Amino acid sequence: MVVFKYELKQMKNLIIAWSLVMAALAFLLIPVFTDIGKSVTGDPQQLEQMVSDNQFLQAVGMSAEFLSKPIGMYGFLNGWFFTLAASVLAMHVGLSVNTKDFVGKSADFIYTKPLDRGKVFLSKLLAASVAVFTVGIVYFAASYLALRINLPEGFEMWMFLHLAFSLIMLQAIYLALGIFVGVIWPMNRRPLLLAVTFVFVTVVIGTFAATMGYDLLLFLSPPKFFGGSVIASMGGYDMRFVYWLFFLVIAFISSGYFIFRKKDLITV
Repeated sequence: MVVFKYELKQMKNLIIAWSLVMAALAFLLIPVFTDIGKSVTGDPQQLEQMVSDNQFLQAVGMSAEFLSKPIGMYGFLNGWFFTLAASVLAMHVGLSVNTKDFVGKSADFIYTKPLDRGKVFLSKLLAASVAVFTVGIVYFAASYLALRINLPEGFEMWMFLHLAFSLIMLQAIYLALGIFVGVIWPMNRRPLLLAVTFVFVTVVIGTFAATMGYDLLLFLSPPKFFGGSVIASMGGYDMRFVYWLFFLVIAFISSGYFIFRKKDLITV
């Protein structure tokens, strides 16, 4: 608990700042996008034409049928703004929870305490998870309130839950990936830049795969696991990606745990 409290205290300002920013942006952007959605859904032919003429909307998997729903524009905004921001945060936290000790020359102080190395890893994992998922839960609540205010006619609750919870699941995989990379490359001095690069590359891979029809490549792109159009057409998640995501989370965390327990501190 000593390491957990220490790590959580170190991330307190980050948790507060990101929670406030995500909530504020939800209240600012969701009304704008829902108004855009209302303006185009009145004319189905116009909407169909807009989607067919827009290469970006096609590349990111948006369909006219999905965008015609009251919650359609929220799905677009959630999938291609908030989800990516939350993914960058998650990977950055996963990386920095370990790299900051090595770069800051404090690893010898933490790792030579009379604490089991495995418990240190689990404490860091728990602190990082609390930080990341707190931001996700705040966004979840803020986006729900923003939708309730701006869509008084109502929206499909099951769709909202699937879309919003997909953000939290993507946070989990990028957090796990960040922790794993942070363990094997603890001297990384620019964790934020690395996090942005990883997320950007996975988005590019997914967009390329979807455009070219290379379905297997989609398994290398977590942001493509939970597209709004797919959720709408299937009535839920594509369970292949859900199982794959949980497998990757377990694999990254397990691998990081065993490497962390054996890692030499000579690099400090």
